[in-house]
Amino acid sequence: MATEYRPTRRDRMRIRHFRDVLVRLRELAAPEGARILDLGGGTGAPASVFGAGAREIVVIEPNERKISNGRAAGAPVTFVSGVAESLPYGPGQFDRVVSLMSFHHFSNADAALREAARVLAPGGRFVLYDFDRSNWRARLFAFFEETFRRHPGRFAKPGELEQRFVAAGFVHVRREPFRAGAFVFGDR
Repeated sequence: MATEYRPTRRDRMRIRHFRDVLVRLRELAAPEGARILDLGGGTGAPASVFGAGAREIVVIEPNERKISNGRAAGAPVTFVSGVAESLPYGPGQFDRVVSLMSFHHFSNADAALREAARVLAPGGRFVLYDFDRSNWRARLFAFFEETFRRHPGRFAKPGELEQRFVAAGFVHVRREPFRAGAFVFGDR
């Protein structure tokens, strides 16, 4: 018998706050029937929204506390402890790879992009959404994150991300400004 999913109050608030981002991510990722890998997916709450209808959703997350909280809540995803820069999967195992507001935490963004390309099946898509450092709201977020949470932010400008996607082997790379950030996506 499956466990009923009961996201925490904090997760429910995040989902409400980022509802329009999750809706657009769902449109870009087209998850129906796909096998999805969410890089830095935390507790799995966002993936449970944008990935509805997917064949499988795997969340790779380095923070064991977030994994534990997601499992305790019954998130409808498979959690794997790990980092985006070194994925424990063979080539072509996923139809979609996503990264939602976590890319700026990756210690080696180019390695993460190469790994995303490696695990995507031909015709697969990588969709990334992160804050755009040229936006004042994103600069404010980065200030608080770097100053109070002591997270080193590595916020790339969207134009730079497009170049990095191409260098990692993605084709049909596009950028779409959205709220305080931007979607950057490309195909294999």
